[in-house]
Amino acid sequence: MTLSELPPPPAPKHAKLGGYDFYRSIGSPKWVIAPMVDQSELAWRLLSRAPLPEDLAGPSTSVTTPQGRTIIRHPGGAHLCYTPMIHAKVFVNSRDGGRGSDGQFNLTCGEEGSDQPLAGIEGGDRPLIVQFCANDPEILLAAAKRVEKHCDAVDINFGCPQGIARRGNYGSFLQDDWELIHRLISTLHVNLSVPVTAKFRLHPDPARTLAYAKMMEAAGAQILTCHGRTREQKGQNTGLADWEMIRRVKEAVKIPVFANGNILYAEDVDRCLEVTGCDGVMTAEGNLSNPALFIPPSHPHFHPPITLLANRYLDIVSSLSTPTANSAVKSHLFRILKPALDTDETLRNKVGRCTLGPGGGIETFREIVREIEEKLKPEMDKAKADGWTPPPIDAATGYRALPIWAAQPLIRPIPVSSEVGGNEELVNEELGAAPGTVSSSRAPSPPPTNTAPPCPIASCGSMSAIRCPHGLCLLHCRIRGAVSGGTTEPEATSQAKTGGLVGKGCEAHEGKARARTERMAEKRKNRQEGKRVMKAMRLDAKRAKKAEQAQAQARPHGQGEPQEARKGLERMESSGVRTTRGVDWDKVEEAVDAEEEAIANAAAGN
Repeated sequence: MTLSELPPPPAPKHAKLGGYDFYRSIGSPKWVIAPMVDQSELAWRLLSRAPLPEDLAGPSTSVTTPQGRTIIRHPGGAHLCYTPMIHAKVFVNSRDGGRGSDGQFNLTCGEEGSDQPLAGIEGGDRPLIVQFCANDPEILLAAAKRVEKHCDAVDINFGCPQGIARRGNYGSFLQDDWELIHRLISTLHVNLSVPVTAKFRLHPDPARTLAYAKMMEAAGAQILTCHGRTREQKGQNTGLADWEMIRRVKEAVKIPVFANGNILYAEDVDRCLEVTGCDGVMTAEGNLSNPALFIPPSHPHFHPPITLLANRYLDIVSSLSTPTANSAVKSHLFRILKPALDTDETLRNKVGRCTLGPGGGIETFREIVREIEEKLKPEMDKAKADGWTPPPIDAATGYRALPIWAAQPLIRPIPVSSEVGGNEELVNEELGAAPGTVSSSRAPSPPPTNTAPPCPIASCGSMSAIRCPHGLCLLHCRIRGAVSGGTTEPEATSQAKTGGLVGKGCEAHEGKARARTERMAEKRKNRQEGKRVMKAMRLDAKRAKKAEQAQAQARPHGQGEPQEARKGLERMESSGVRTTRGVDWDKVEEAVDAEEEAIANAAAGN
């Protein structure tokens, strides 16, 4: 179906701003945090908006929009954030306060999407755009309706290239179904009280990409985010984003466009805006490794210490009523502290064993950060004494040399032959990257040097272990060990393929297998503990909310709210770890299940 064959959307049912009027109403944001699955949660968004403590950051500024709205901005902080991608069907089908709803966007605690100070950060969680993935317009609308009062706009994901999106038929795997995409966008445009926006990837055909962007604009999208890679550019084939193609998308439409891709340093942001002509720059991977990425080179804390950022994140997590998933905390600390963890396997394993659940808590994460601080202190003290400042980006490589204690991007190894855009048409002379841009000047990072060769056994296909003295994979190393012990080769092969012969391989293989088994057991244990903690927290939040409602009905009009109404939440906040030890978890689960069943029965009765 072509653009001319698609009908224009009906007029919106609600008066609302669109295009550049909407863009200006949220402060004309230039620095944008991308929607990242399980990663751009509330605590991380707040860190990204205000990455430095107030005493180090300097004074905040404010922007007054044409509508009279005042937006607070913190030094080096993002101007606009997106939530993680929310699965619309899961969100709609979940009960209020249940795992599928609050776990994706917490409506119970009232902090997500709030413009009130949160964790001591003025401006709270605004401006905010909530992103959904969906392939059914009615389900998408029902999900968006639940959050429209808590955000500035609702975004639709047309860019996810992962296998789960292929199986679920959403994200970038909708890019050829223009009729469905048009209905998804136009349904929200017509029925929501806030604008709808869209994020997408390039099509292999440049002309198709431009028509695709125009179709989304015609359907009612008020801001487009263009990720400068194709659907096939992912994993080891990620390659570089094509800024030149993003520039052509920007020129093809009349609404604001955000550019996404190739952002490692603050300088990249300015270059991207200049080359693409876009209205803002969105970052995902760069932000995960360095949430202070937007701090300008002129700031005294440009590329701040990784331990400072880790401690600030933990402070934010512990100060919120909204729970942060254990997996999110771990993942963020692994990314922020990666330069140091890469030099110490013991510390890395300690982070992996940490949990917010019983027997753990925020303090266990803090202890590890303190240990890393002690390890890095001599080098940091010397740098301070020498008056160290981050060096300029190396013109030959496009990268900046930084010590392991300084916040820095993750440099992923990519194939030397990787092409911008993933096909010949996007890298020819006419559409090639502009000279001096990241896409043309940044050299690919070197390939890894510690890659093990394939197992030499014919038709095996598995990788050997670098430290295996026989140069074999685990399966064939165990077979070899069993045969040398007197087992026949056919019998050893049969046993190995059914999971037998454990312990018959070399020490390198068996040690690695034992460590993997221990990690998996620890992950299963942490998941179970996390589920119990989340249930206890939801129960506390529900009880506190019911107490507030009961007190509000009982007290005379205008009387102040009693402190007892927030008893449950205060107990969580004072604990600092979201829970207490010695809790009878069986009783907690029974209470939560009974309460949820009562809510369901009441709803059925209505």
